Amino acid sequence: MENVLTTIPAHYDGQTIVLDAPVTLEANARLLVTILDAGQAALVYEVMAASAASLARVWDNDEDAVYDEY
Repeated sequence: MENVLTTIPAHYDGQTIVLDAPVTLEANARLLVTILDAGQAALVYEVMAASAASLARVWDNDEDAVYDEY
């Protein structure tokens, strides 16, 4: 399953968009940029942090590992 969307937190430093997490991109990689105001960004980060543990339990289990083979 190669076509998975990946979300990377980033910020604009006044001149360029800076990724806040390490990621390897190929030249001319296609990206989508979503602009969030401060309140929206805070909410998104809170939801991501709150859901991280439960998502890890759901996605990282031996029962579902069989689907990784396809």
